Amino acid sequence: MNQATVFDCFCGLGGLSLGAELAFLDVVGGVDADETAVAAYARAFPDKLALHHDLLREKPRAVLREAGIERGDVDVLVGGPPCQPYSINNHQRATTDTRCKLVKSYLDFVSILQPRWLVMENVPGFASIEGGKFLEALLRALRSRRYVTEFLLLDATCFGVPQRRKRLIVLANKDREKLLQVVRELSLRQFQSVTVGEAFADLPADPAEAPSYCGKPANDFQRLMRHREPLAAQCHLNSQIGRRNLARIKHVPPGGNWRDIPRRLLPAGMKRARLSDHTTRYGRLRLDRPAFTLLTKCDPHWGCYVHPTEDRIITVREAARLQSIPDHVEFTAGLAANYRLIGNAVPPLLAKGILEQLQ
Repeated sequence: MNQATVFDCFCGLGGLSLGAELAFLDVVGGVDADETAVAAYARAFPDKLALHHDLLREKPRAVLREAGIERGDVDVLVGGPPCQPYSINNHQRATTDTRCKLVKSYLDFVSILQPRWLVMENVPGFASIEGGKFLEALLRALRSRRYVTEFLLLDATCFGVPQRRKRLIVLANKDREKLLQVVRELSLRQFQSVTVGEAFADLPADPAEAPSYCGKPANDFQRLMRHREPLAAQCHLNSQIGRRNLARIKHVPPGGNWRDIPRRLLPAGMKRARLSDHTTRYGRLRLDRPAFTLLTKCDPHWGCYVHPTEDRIITVREAARLQSIPDHVEFTAGLAANYRLIGNAVPPLLAKGILEQLQ
């Protein structure tokens, strides 16, 4: 039996495609408007299609025609439209955001390709925006294309990702029983305890050291991250923090946060904060637990990004590990751009866990 083929809409650096590869599916390629993301995708998949197109300006039919992709070439259409318009962290979130039109682009790909399976990933806020009407409109549009639809909320920790990251997954197929079986299997997934310590243990604690590994992979997660046997931990580099932030994080123990910092050292705005506010700001990771959700910049002022034992921010490679991005994926952009690419990615192990259920 031939491998199922996968095409990745809004691919970013390729989290969903990397998951498909780990699930032994055949990746056709991906498309994204972000040139830096497409370059990263092309490095990760040198023999696949890495298409640089802005789907707000270009029609899917024209993109597919130029790429030589036709109906019958794609079995599984995956995609994670930009999540910022739907995120509860965005205080201006609204479907009037132009990027919301990209859901229509995804539907156009569906109409043209008629794949057997559809997988769309987004933040949980996708289900609540407009009181649920936006999600319902998407499901209705898929049903009008003769698909049966389901959606569910999945926690990445249940798929071996060392990070607490909940995501809304929309699934569709034209066979109701097949779809319901997949939903049942995914709903039964239980928490898998992959910790920050297990994710980081083979990486040098001091990024200034040579980027060689500290030894052979010591657990299943490390073996999976190094499955293509890279010779070194590429881009084990981090943003430097200023003198004031360094003075602050020295007071924060593993699992601690801004509340552990002496008041005299806090930024002016945070001196007015209530103890119940900003619970992960200036947070330090714990070796014995998964990380908090990664965002698009590893800035201690915005979240829990301090290394568990070192007085520094986690490196690009450590951030990639927390997203379960394998070590062979290379990062060549600036540090800020790399953190953004990683924060926007779908964790490949989450994608793998979903895609390996599809038949």
